[in-house]
Amino acid sequence: MTIQDQVLSGRVNGILLPLSAMKTENDWGVGDFAALREWTEFFASQGTKIVQILPLQETAPGETCPYSALSAFATDPVYADISDVPDVAACPRAREFVASLAPKIAEWRSAKKAPFFAVKQAKLKALWFGYQYFLETEAAAGSPRARAFEAYCAAQSGWLRGYSLFRAIKEFYKWQTWTEWPEDLRNFQKQAVDTFESQYREYVNYFSYVQWVLDLQLRRAKAFAQDKGILIFGDIPFGTNLDSAEVWSERENYRLGWEIGAPADQFSKGGQRWGLPAYDWGYQHAHNLGLWRRKIRRVTELYDIFRLDHLVGFFRTYVFAPGDEVGAFDVEGEQNQIDRGYNFLKMVLEEAAGKLPVGEDLGVIPNYVRRMLIDLRIPGYKVLRWEREDNGYYREPRHYPQVSLATTSTHDTETVRGWWETMDPHERANIWEMISAQKTDGNVPFDDWSQRAILRRVLDSNSAITLFSWQDIIGTLDRVNTPGTVCDENWTYRSEYTPRQAAEVYAPQLAMYRELLKETGRA
Repeated sequence: MTIQDQVLSGRVNGILLPLSAMKTENDWGVGDFAALREWTEFFASQGTKIVQILPLQETAPGETCPYSALSAFATDPVYADISDVPDVAACPRAREFVASLAPKIAEWRSAKKAPFFAVKQAKLKALWFGYQYFLETEAAAGSPRARAFEAYCAAQSGWLRGYSLFRAIKEFYKWQTWTEWPEDLRNFQKQAVDTFESQYREYVNYFSYVQWVLDLQLRRAKAFAQDKGILIFGDIPFGTNLDSAEVWSERENYRLGWEIGAPADQFSKGGQRWGLPAYDWGYQHAHNLGLWRRKIRRVTELYDIFRLDHLVGFFRTYVFAPGDEVGAFDVEGEQNQIDRGYNFLKMVLEEAAGKLPVGEDLGVIPNYVRRMLIDLRIPGYKVLRWEREDNGYYREPRHYPQVSLATTSTHDTETVRGWWETMDPHERANIWEMISAQKTDGNVPFDDWSQRAILRRVLDSNSAITLFSWQDIIGTLDRVNTPGTVCDENWTYRSEYTPRQAAEVYAPQLAMYRELLKETGRA
């Protein structure tokens, strides 16, 4: 039975917690792949079947949002478990460096927010020492590990060479954007790129080595999760940064100068500009969606379930032409939009080979998108606070389509507690009547009783998948991200406790969660 069939034929519940937020006693201040194993085991003990970890794509220094990444394929080195890298463990210089970091690691570990940049730089240095040892011992001897690395590079060559070159040149030019590099490198001219690669081959291959280490650790964490009965839920961001490996090395897939965004809505009266380059869909479809086929294949290697970010963009993308203040959709006419989206989603299912895509279909979405998702057995989102009938009343979750994912919040919203406590009393009375069948004046505090009722209502839904953020289960206010803002708070959320500590501190909430899973047939 495929994972798609397995999930959609049952009733399962998942927990969302960004990998970076997974605190343990041994991490360096940012959750890593050892933390993923530890938290997976903890969540499995609570009855959870899915763990969603959000995108793991590498970001630039100072950038914490994984939806604005340096590559659509590369994993961020910040997630490396340094204690599980054989070359670091065997290298005296690497061990000495890691030991010298002890005071800093203790400081990072006690930080309330994830210190991405400092931790990443330290891990990259430790991995550099490990890589030098790998070259001197394994590679020089042509060992089995050296051959395994070569096999990895060959298997991932479709993206790995371009990424590794991009990262090496970025470092060489002190993080200058590729649009400011010397002309021949800027334009990815073969002779210039080959010359750089030949001259700095060891350094270019270092970035491939780091990705190999990360790949092995993520795959082991996924296998560990499978042994615990857990499916890992990953993510494919819709776009990448202009200053990214693929835009530099495969720019024929993009319309440079054009920018992705979103039309005006209740959150943004003038629309949104995301600062990400628009795709050239004409070119992509003429070339059998090659870039996206590789993206899907990559993500299905690493995850069991994957989220298609900004799903409506595959049907129609809102873009701003160079110099335009007002954007427009890049394809007009409903049937043209339907055709583009259908062709894309059929490709996704073909490449997914039984893994489960989930469509992020939030916001202003044409009805034909949601109908197509159900027809193709791709779950879309049902967020309790946004699901309403035509008369304005909140939709009964038992009426959600079976092919859907029901939830109380997302990484871009307030937690369920934050939403409840800031809601207009009239709205609270409206939704509380649906949840509890009780008429009130809306003066319903967020407490153990109301929290249980809210979670129970979602778990009782008809959706095959229900999913709660960790914060919604423990009843806290901590957000992952606030859209439309740029600040140190975004994407740096970190659990206050390790799994062992959380089991004690949140014992009542976790007991309630386990009971609800059993009561609703999702255990």
